[in-house]
Amino acid sequence: MKQSSTPNIIITLTLLTAVPLMSLNMFMPSLGIMAQDFNVGYDTMAIAVSGYLMFTAVLQLLAGPVADRFGRRPVLLASLGLFSVASIGCALADNFSSFLFFRILQGAVITASVLSRAIVSDVAAPKQATVILGYIGMAMSLAPILAPSLGGFLSDAAGWRANFWLYAATGIGLWAMVWIRLPETSGAQPLGASAFIKSYFELIKSLHFWAYTLIMAFSIGAFFVFISGVPLVAVEQLDMSQSQIGLAIGSMTVGFLIGSFLSAQLALRLAANTVILLGRSLTLFGLLSCFVLIWSNILPPWALFGGAICAGLGNGLTIPSASSSILFDSKNLAASASGLFGAVIVVFGAVFSTITGVFIQAQPTALALIGLMLLLSLIAFGIAVWMWYGALNTKQEQLN
Repeated sequence: MKQSSTPNIIITLTLLTAVPLMSLNMFMPSLGIMAQDFNVGYDTMAIAVSGYLMFTAVLQLLAGPVADRFGRRPVLLASLGLFSVASIGCALADNFSSFLFFRILQGAVITASVLSRAIVSDVAAPKQATVILGYIGMAMSLAPILAPSLGGFLSDAAGWRANFWLYAATGIGLWAMVWIRLPETSGAQPLGASAFIKSYFELIKSLHFWAYTLIMAFSIGAFFVFISGVPLVAVEQLDMSQSQIGLAIGSMTVGFLIGSFLSAQLALRLAANTVILLGRSLTLFGLLSCFVLIWSNILPPWALFGGAICAGLGNGLTIPSASSSILFDSKNLAASASGLFGAVIVVFGAVFSTITGVFIQAQPTALALIGLMLLLSLIAFGIAVWMWYGALNTKQEQLN
């Protein structure tokens, strides 16, 4: 990567990663008011969240191959344009059906997150890519914390529609930034449809792809377990207020922010598998210690937030290196790989959230919540050990 272009590209890619997260949850504080305005139940209004997520999962599968075939810029510009138009549609919607239609179309912005990872692999060497992904991960951790607060302020000041006008303005601004600042980083692949589909299935058959993807899916799965289960545990066992719950949910994200920073520092010194194993080890140690201390009554149940910080720290160390490993293991299909592992993570997150809801409804305790997170983290740790050991043996064979 040319040194002069580095800051502009990193800033652009960081914003491309942060905006999809902002789009997901910035309007969440207004769901109740929106349900009243559209004269629907809160459960019906929640479809605006689940429908959005389902569309993003499908779109991630489609956007990657299209970007590998035709290039990053045209797909980014088209998706940001659709997001901007859909945001205006949401802001002007006068009934729930039209709002839901445009809300789901807003999911096109997920392409920005998918392709930002692919662009990093286009312009940077593996270790440098991990550093950049670590800094981008810091933005990912800030967006979910800041966006709901901003959304609540906008709703109080100007009504819930102000959120969607801001989405539209952000989309237009990003479209202009991509047009002006971001060059095409990957030429169109000279492949016919059948050859391209064959190459895509080669990606699906890659053992390394699935190993790193599952490490991320189970690691991030612990995050989905936490945010799905902690509101009920906080009310039933910890007697916390809604504002306190909101701050508590951010505890894991704070850990992720610190872990992403450390990942960027360690990436140039250690092998990717070593950084991943370090992240999974810290998570496992933190959650296991928390589980044992709460179970033995040495620490009170609210100590689960300490375990959550450890889990976030481990995820921040893990995700950049695992993402980079996937992208460079599938260099000619970087966007497809980014889209596929992103879709897998969304699906796993939905499954884990559902399981958590059922389990924590029956056992609304900190010990049960930490236990679920510990189980998923143990699986991710096992895969990380296997990958680290395999890479170590391969290196020894090359030396011999």
